[in-house]
Amino acid sequence: MTAVRAERLRAVFAAVVLRGRKTARRTAARRLLVAAAASLCFPAALIAVSDAAVSRPADFRWFAAAPAPASWSHHALPPRDGTLSYPVNFVVGNDKDGVARERLDRHGSVLVYLDLSHKEGRERVSTWPSYRLGLVRGESDDVHDDGHAIGLRFRGGRGSCVLDDYRTRVENHHYREIACFVKGRRHASVLIAAALESAWTHAVKTLERAVDAYRAT
Repeated sequence: MTAVRAERLRAVFAAVVLRGRKTARRTAARRLLVAAAASLCFPAALIAVSDAAVSRPADFRWFAAAPAPASWSHHALPPRDGTLSYPVNFVVGNDKDGVARERLDRHGSVLVYLDLSHKEGRERVSTWPSYRLGLVRGESDDVHDDGHAIGLRFRGGRGSCVLDDYRTRVENHHYREIACFVKGRRHASVLIAAALESAWTHAVKTLERAVDAYRAT
């Protein structure tokens, strides 16, 4: 091997080594950048997930707006201010100005009911829980706030709900309800999903599903 050729080989080898070192440095730098980005993004993502988890009170973590089961029926509040979904075994209830559906026992007593009505007073999304409790206290001397959530995302709008229980002054019936005020793009409405305390355990999943399925307009 001539001295010139040997010198060229050493030069090529040195160039390869240099390129390898530069590539390694670039790779290391890229990894550092990725790691830095991850260190910034992952905590933010965790914080976002955490915020989402704690922004909804435990009593309303079940809430997830979604269409009703395919077997359910639907009825719009005239003039189509919102649509109530309910199981097919619910019968028409007594509400001339709204939409009411009920499940009765064999004696004809109301065990579970759903009611959808128009906004009638000073209902507001931000103050709905206290407003609703104030209305119930006008009809009952024994009212309890069992939990509430403000700013829930419904199908077609946003709203707030309160979970409460109370005893009626007439016949001392003990009811538990999920009462919601929902504001859509054009209309606002009140949704009540309630049951006798004695029927609540069996009815609560159905009532929650009806609240999930409500569509505002």
